[in-house]
Amino acid sequence: MVEIKILMMENIYQILKKHFLQQTSESEEKQIEKFINDNPQEYKMLYHLWWSNTDIELKDFDSNRAWEKVLGQVKQNQVKTIPIYTKLKRISAAAAILIAVSLSVFYISKRITDNEVIVQTDKINKSDVIILSDGSKIWLNKNAKFSYPEKFNRKICKVSLTGEAFFEIARNPEKPFIIETEHSEITVLGTSFNVNTDTIQTKVAVTTGKVNVKSVYSSLSINIAPNYAATVTQNNIEKTENSNPNYISWKTGKFIFEDTPIQEIITDLNSFYEKQIIIKNQQVKCQFSASFDQADLADIIEILELTCNIKIIENEYGYEIY
Repeated sequence: MVEIKILMMENIYQILKKHFLQQTSESEEKQIEKFINDNPQEYKMLYHLWWSNTDIELKDFDSNRAWEKVLGQVKQNQVKTIPIYTKLKRISAAAAILIAVSLSVFYISKRITDNEVIVQTDKINKSDVIILSDGSKIWLNKNAKFSYPEKFNRKICKVSLTGEAFFEIARNPEKPFIIETEHSEITVLGTSFNVNTDTIQTKVAVTTGKVNVKSVYSSLSINIAPNYAATVTQNNIEKTENSNPNYISWKTGKFIFEDTPIQEIITDLNSFYEKQIIIKNQQVKCQFSASFDQADLADIIEILELTCNIKIIENEYGYEIY
């Protein structure tokens, strides 16, 4: 099992940072030249990451692996977190708009029958925000189906879901909002939460507010608040603490990994990125710590390959790990 730790030579990152900004002195540039000669591949990776539009924070890297080459000798047990920042936060408003457009996705289908709107996503695309007549907002993950009336009646707002979605419900104490799944009935007055439902179970994780989750198989129900989740199956309904920091990463593109096994990392990454990662060698063992904020998948692949000492091959559909 690979244990990943990042150890850093004092000042070298600051010198690299100044180098990328073309602010180094003559003596500092000589240190950079030596670093490039000794570590050409590591320098190339750092250069690529610096000039990409990503926010990446690495930590806990194996000092016996490639980052020891990148960041040099360190004092024993001196451990630091290494942020790799974007290029000076110079993205203009126009560029931000382009990025937003490039990240947008489309419904596989949207149809209206008998005052009912049905939105369904495919295995590749998530939905843009769906705004209901009461002002509530819904985002669908890949392979989800969401049904709702064009206009809600005066007493209740009722919708149905198969798959995964994130809800921001407009508060209206006089009109409860109800989500029907195969296993549960979820009632809210105004809150934000994630629902993931399939043929086996429904799981609800609350971000803000309070949600009531009722089993359709019995009269049992539970209330859950932020940082808690409810899981409903045919035989049980259970309340647990939500310890997964990436439960809405499929929507936000933000990931936090703390000594996370590579199998879990790949599952989380595949929920957000269009290109999928497949582990071909099931013997691969690696625990990885890092955080990513809408990072380019190619950058993440480079980091995984380097830190976990594995071979990752890109193909037409995504990446394969050997």
